[in-house]
Amino acid sequence: MTAVTKFARLAVPAALATLCAVSVGAPALATPPSGVTAEDLAELELNPSLLPPPPPGHPPVPGEVEGTLRRIVIAPGGSTGWHHHNGHVQGIVAAGTLTRVFADCSRQSSPAGSWVTEDPGGDHVGLNLGTEPVVLLVTYLLPDDEPFAVDAPAHCP
Repeated sequence: MTAVTKFARLAVPAALATLCAVSVGAPALATPPSGVTAEDLAELELNPSLLPPPPPGHPPVPGEVEGTLRRIVIAPGGSTGWHHHNGHVQGIVAAGTLTRVFADCSRQSSPAGSWVTEDPGGDHVGLNLGTEPVVLLVTYLLPDDEPFAVDAPAHCP
């Protein structure tokens, strides 16, 4: 079983997170992503009754769910732009160090091997402040036809 297959088997049913961060402050215009590429590795329709319950504080899993495993690469100096997710997102940092800024302007650095999760609806931005690409393997559990990310205003300078 490959590492990606193991990850998909563990992460898709688990639900929730990766890649960005949130901050608070005076909202400004949405910031576009730069230096980010994404590739869908696997997609499937999930029966929510087969999924474990979401973590405390997270909304329930909707009636119809699309599960997607994506490989996301953030080039050195790149940014996801401020955004949020309308579902459960989680993943692993496969290479590099992901820096996320959250709505309260706090920052979290996650080096390769770190597991990251993101709160549904929480605005955040993911940054690559390093010199090597950040590679993320991310699972999304979203309501049918929901986009992977929704643009959000910048919260922090």
